[in-house]
Amino acid sequence: MRQQAGWYSLAILLWGLVAVSSARHGSWQDHYQDATGMSCCGPRDCTVVPVSLVRQEGEVMHALVMGIPVNVPIQSVHPSEDTQSWWCRRDLHRPPASDNVRCLFYAVGG
Repeated sequence: MRQQAGWYSLAILLWGLVAVSSARHGSWQDHYQDATGMSCCGPRDCTVVPVSLVRQEGEVMHALVMGIPVNVPIQSVHPSEDTQSWWCRRDLHRPPASDNVRCLFYAVGG
């Protein structure tokens, strides 16, 4: 009986860890869209990185993602709802590039 209670406790702990890790991904980013109207975030594609906004020219934002220059449609750039900057990428295996940015979230304050 005691061993069964131990397994039950372990199962509850594991379920809790899965629930927390799932809730963490994109929770506040989920309602944002990029310039094409697609969701900013997909499974595991938003990463905390240094993002600096350099300047806006018309409908294009010139920014630095991890120090790499990118040009992003202004509709794909949003203020972060936490104290960190985020890069949401199209291809998980490629570095920052203008064609590999789904959305940028820039830190405000913090």
